[in-house]
Amino acid sequence: MKNTPAKQIPILFSQWKINGESELRINSPSIILDKWTGLLNGKLNPNIIDLSTITAGFVKQMIYDSETDHETLRALLIEDLTGKTTFRDKEQYVKLHQSFLIRLLDLIFQNRMGCSNEGNLSALYDGICNHLQCTLDFMEEFFGNYFDLNEKIPEPYFTIAKEDLRKQLKRFKIAASKQSAIDSALFNHIANCINQVINKDVEFITYRQLNYFKILMNELLTLKTKLSSKTISDTLFFLNFNEPNFIMSEYSRLQQLIENEVTNNAKIEVLRFEQKIINQQSVKLHCCFSQDMPSLKEQMNGWIIEEIRYLESMPLPAAISETVQENENKIHTSLSVAKLAIIIRLLVIDKIIINRTVAPMLRVVAKTVTTLQKDEISFGSLETKYHAPDKNTVNAVKDMLFKWIHILDKL
Repeated sequence: MKNTPAKQIPILFSQWKINGESELRINSPSIILDKWTGLLNGKLNPNIIDLSTITAGFVKQMIYDSETDHETLRALLIEDLTGKTTFRDKEQYVKLHQSFLIRLLDLIFQNRMGCSNEGNLSALYDGICNHLQCTLDFMEEFFGNYFDLNEKIPEPYFTIAKEDLRKQLKRFKIAASKQSAIDSALFNHIANCINQVINKDVEFITYRQLNYFKILMNELLTLKTKLSSKTISDTLFFLNFNEPNFIMSEYSRLQQLIENEVTNNAKIEVLRFEQKIINQQSVKLHCCFSQDMPSLKEQMNGWIIEEIRYLESMPLPAAISETVQENENKIHTSLSVAKLAIIIRLLVIDKIIINRTVAPMLRVVAKTVTTLQKDEISFGSLETKYHAPDKNTVNAVKDMLFKWIHILDKL
């Protein structure tokens, strides 16, 4: 008999076994899977099956055969993979049988959906489906280095995964609703992505995408600190949530921060401080929402760098130096009225300013302090912003205080 080179042997003939002394039988994972493909397309097809033949005994025997075949299948997969030497050969082998199993699971899911709720037939499909899924799970667990995470998940698994994600999202929504300070936009970014999967707005979902959503929800539901906008944002940065809508919202947040500043230097300082915070965020390795997009940090850094370059290229307004020279009897600042009001209020709360009444003190401040925009501060405007500070200005002052801490470390 002429020896054939191993590379020319078809996949269906990758395993040879001898039964007894005379009978030669071909057995391989592909042949076992091909056998069940034929059964599901033929004898077990709901469109042509004779329901009278689907007795309890028949179902029991078929489920037993399925269990036996898939135990054999798992042994053969290990044996075959052990015999391969290169990573590429192992990867292609696993990918081939992974794809085969997924197609089989999709087929049995279609059969299950196409049949009536006849008890024996449903039990038969469920039993075979369970064995197929267990084999696929076995491959993912033991051949993880070669398992194709970019392959679609099978339909039966997709159905279970959607329900799990729905329950996790509901738990997260309940937890978030108990914290009034949480930014609703942050929650919506997460909820919208998961709802696309739950509502099947996407044609399919890959193993990689499903694993990402599992990790994301697990991180959010097991936070060791109190759930807040900051902890959610930190988690999204940690898991490299480079989802386009979230990134656009982060650009808008930065734009809003610098709009509260008057001078270009102040805007640049704010951007550099934000860049420092972003770059100091820890990131989980090999984890991202989308492989087709640059990382979240990379995109944020790119936007900040370009904005700083633009601001640095703009000429400084001549009005700044002229304003300072006009009146040396006042304290000139680059603050806005809103920021000045919050800083004065902090000094009062901390009992650094100890005037008994606020209004007269604010009148003195309005007469002796200027902002970059106005040489004369309106007492009414200062008083209003003192008693009713807006959220954006409060956040801007927080950033300023963090910058002061950094400056103090250098003194």
